[in-house]
Parts: sequence; C-alpha cells; structure tokens
Amino acid sequence: MLNRRAELQEMLGDIEKAIELQKQAIALDPLQASGYVLLGGYLYEAGRYEEANGVLQKALELNPQHAFIHAGLGIILLAQGHPQEALAEIQQETADSVRLQDEALAYYDLGRRQESDATLRELIAAYANDSAFQIAEVYAYRGEVDKAIQWLDRAYQQHDSGLTDLKSDPLFKGLHQNPRYIELLKKMRPPS
Repeated sequence: MLNRRAELQEMLGDIEKAIELQKQAIALDPLQASGYVLLGGYLYEAGRYEEANGVLQKALELNPQHAFIHAGLGIILLAQGHPQEALAEIQQETADSVRLQDEALAYYDLGRRQESDATLRELIAAYANDSAFQIAEVYAYRGEVDKAIQWLDRAYQQHDSGLTDLKSDPLFKGLHQNPRYIELLKKMRPPS
C-alpha cells in the first residue's frame, strides 16, 4: 500500500513525499529488493546520487538477479559524469529493453555515436510497441527534441505506463520549456 502511495506522489511531482513513503514501506518489509529499487529511483530523480547508490547496493545484496538494479546504478554513474563505469554497470542489467536504452545513453556520453545509434535502432526494432517512452528518453537525453516529442506522442497513443514519470524524469529536463512537451502534459491532464 505504501509503495503505491509513493508511486502516486512521484507521479504528482512530490518526489520528497515519495521518498518518505517508500522509506516507510521498506521499514515494514526490509527484505524485499523491489522496495529498495523503487527508493533508489526516487533518490536518483531527486539528485541524491550517493544515497541512491547505497540503496541500490542494498537491493543488489538482497537479490542480485533483480531487474533494474544495474540500470539504476548505471544511470547514477552517468549523472555523475562517469560514462565508462556506467556502461560496465549497465551491461550487467538483466532487463533487455532497459539495458539497451541505457547503453544508448552511455555510448552517447562516451562520444561513440555510431554505437549509440546502433543500440537505439536495436531498441526500436525490438520494443517500439511497448517502450515508446524509453525511446523518447534516449532522444531527449541526446538533445533530439523533435524525435523525443514524436516518441512521447507515440507513447501517449499507446497508453505507455512510463508517461506517469514524465514530470519527474530527469532525462526530460531539456524539454520542460518546449511548447509541444507542455501541450502533451496538458493533454494528459496530470494533477498539479
């Protein structure tokens, strides 16, 4: 129940409340890796990278096979300006679509544009019908605004669940002033 309330607060843009609620959820069930994965994501969104890293390390201790841990650790390393270490972490990710997405980001940060493009093409070929939001994240991160908006529109048409993170996702910060991004938010009608 607290996990869901935390997710709702994140969706509403109150990341600090989401963090507080997720910490309460973990206190009630401290052996579930998924609770730490969620908290790590919220801490990343809040820019609290060291704390997020520690939480995700705990999730890794509890369940080394849990999806999204290595991707989370990798995206934190990218945010901290360590793309080579990020790539090594991301390549351990068990969730294929997330691994491809984050590899495209890491290759881009490493200046390896051809590999970033190839990985993005692979992501699109395999997951265009259910990961439009994640594809938009890659384009937004790379500064390709038109393509990011096109994929966000596609995500909207597909009712992609990732759109619930649109307001809080750091990868979209570069779009926040874009009129088409603002129009999409209005169309989605998220609560303020």
